[in-house]
Amino acid sequence: MYPELLKLMGCKRMKHKELAKIIGVSQQATSKKIRGETEFRRSEMIKIRDYFKEYYPAITMDQIFTNDVFLP
Repeated sequence: MYPELLKLMGCKRMKHKELAKIIGVSQQATSKKIRGETEFRRSEMIKIRDYFKEYYPAITMDQIFTNDVFLP
C-alpha cells in the first residue's frame, strides 16, 4: 500500500479511474497496484510523479512510492 500516493490522490480528489487513465492501465489494475498486490512499472511511476510534480514541484518518486508517511 502507498499511503503517500493515496494522500496525493485525496488532495486532488482523484479517483482510481483518473489515475488509471494517466498511467494507461485499467481501473482494476490500478487498484491492485495501489493496494500492493501488483507492482507499478517504472514508466508508470514516472508518469505519476510527473503528474504530481505540476502541483508539488519538489516531490520525488521515493516520497510517493514509500510505505512511510511524509505529508501531513
